Amino acid sequence: MNNAIKGKKINYLVWLFFLSLSVSFSFSIFSQVTSIEWLSLKYNKTYLRSGPSKQNKVLWTYKIKGLPIKVIRKKGDWYEVEMPEKITGWISSTQISFKRRVLVITDELINIRKKEENSSKVIAKVGKNVVGELISCQKKMCKVDYYKIEGFVEKKFLWGTD
Repeated sequence: MNNAIKGKKINYLVWLFFLSLSVSFSFSIFSQVTSIEWLSLKYNKTYLRSGPSKQNKVLWTYKIKGLPIKVIRKKGDWYEVEMPEKITGWISSTQISFKRRVLVITDELINIRKKEENSSKVIAKVGKNVVGELISCQKKMCKVDYYKIEGFVEKKFLWGTD
């Protein structure tokens, strides 16, 4: 094989390598920017820290098991998260559950409805800071399990939905 053909093959392989690297890098950046991950607190006592280690200052102590948290990024065994009050900090992965939960964020009692329409029968009411297990969400309503009472709640009253 002559040197000109070998040179073209090498150039082609180098070009292909950088193209594939560029494409995979673009997709990984895109997924980080556009996806929101919601997790929850595993225990009744969880520390929110100023950085990703136990040596960092405790900013806040949360005492609500199941409280939903919004993941900003992950670094090693630590998650940088946003809390319902818009406070950000770091929580160890050992303190985090992958169960999807929601938190009522409005001051008023809100209706839990039997069906996914605002005209549907009210089966219960729920107040501020009550945590429920998220079953599913549509455009305006979410199906939530509040301590064995399953029903539909307006999405705008909840923290923990996309």
